[in-house]
Amino acid sequence: MFKIIDPTITMEDLLNNSKDFQKPELGSVITGEVISLKKNRVVVDLNGVAVGIISGTETSDSAGTMKDLKVGDEVTAVVVEDENEDGMVVLSLRKASQATAWDRFEKAFKEGTIVEVTVNEANKGGLLLDVDGIKGFIPVSQLAPVHYPRVDGADANQILLRLKRLIGQKFHVKVINLDQEGNKMILSEKAALQSQSTEALKKLEMGTRVSGTVSGVVKFGIFVTFDGLEGLVHISEIAWGHVSNPHQYAKVGDKVDVEIIGIEKTSFR
Repeated sequence: MFKIIDPTITMEDLLNNSKDFQKPELGSVITGEVISLKKNRVVVDLNGVAVGIISGTETSDSAGTMKDLKVGDEVTAVVVEDENEDGMVVLSLRKASQATAWDRFEKAFKEGTIVEVTVNEANKGGLLLDVDGIKGFIPVSQLAPVHYPRVDGADANQILLRLKRLIGQKFHVKVINLDQEGNKMILSEKAALQSQSTEALKKLEMGTRVSGTVSGVVKFGIFVTFDGLEGLVHISEIAWGHVSNPHQYAKVGDKVDVEIIGIEKTSFR
């Protein structure tokens, strides 16, 4: 049963005067007008026949709808409960945004297009994100050279430390696997850069000097990224004379100029 806004009007009268209105079904998308707005609570008029409410975590979505919402605005939400104890239809902005986001990721997967995401967490296996409840994962193996955590001895704790520094950053990725039933997906930053890297590789010539960023420092040399590619400055090429510790010459994030003295076109990691 819906909460009637005007108690002098019967439900039958309202339904007769609102022929286009149908009782919301669970999971359906519905649009209404905001009639009351607080920090974590939005009350919505559903065509004058029912009142909807959006509250708590259901007001939070990746689009940031609440930030600019005001009384009188039209808002779209998903029905998560047909009636609460106050007779209101329970709605969710988060789930409405999730449906839109899923459509976007599904289209990107089918068409092979690039999408932008923001990393929320990290573990030793890679980076994690959450878009309105859709779980995304970027495995370490799918990171671009500039973000790949190169550390001596593949120390798991150091790898995790490097990955945690990427939390909050935006990544351009391709969707390489979708699991709609499990509401999760696998993403690849490396795949998003593949076309750019292939073109950059074709243009490389011996003796060319390039500017790049240090992406890793290990016992045998310094890794440098540029134009979506990654190169190695071997310990023997870091400086004149004997170099025993590359860490004394560079750190991750440093800008450096290097010369191409060899090109390996089959692997860049």
